[in-house]
Amino acid sequence: MRSYTDDNVLDAYLDVQENGLSLRKAAEKHGVPRQTLHRRLNGVAERDEIIQANQRLSKEQEDKIVRWIIRQERLGYAPTYSQLRAIVVALLKQAGDDRPLGYHWIRGFKRRNPEIHSKIGRRMEAVRFNGFTPKAVNWYFDIRELEYDWIRPENVYNVDEGGIMQGFGK
Repeated sequence: MRSYTDDNVLDAYLDVQENGLSLRKAAEKHGVPRQTLHRRLNGVAERDEIIQANQRLSKEQEDKIVRWIIRQERLGYAPTYSQLRAIVVALLKQAGDDRPLGYHWIRGFKRRNPEIHSKIGRRMEAVRFNGFTPKAVNWYFDIRELEYDWIRPENVYNVDEGGIMQGFGK
């Protein structure tokens, strides 16, 4: 794991180019490996830039997908790998790219976006699943209207077999 940032490399680069500092002293001052600074001074692009040129989705597209995944997960609808692949294939087709995704694309996507991680799905308890019937749903709304009509709908944030939890907003 590297202990320096792209800003450290840039600062070291500027110290050499504009301030006349030696490569060795600039590298030490900013905590950058000398070889990395030497490569930058010789015009070699950053690793991320080189990798980005070979990727089929732009960084911005991947960032939007990551935000969508996180939003879906917070809503309780985290996408499966096959759903994620289908979305990416559809995006690529819109851009005129009909090639299939690689077998390890998901693994690379997760590596590039560490805020995304896999979760093992949990089965819903049979009692809860069987209890979710039209009769039970209608019963809830009847109770909601008759006994809890004083609670504004925007203040209800959880309903389960334990009852109705409420919050008082503005």
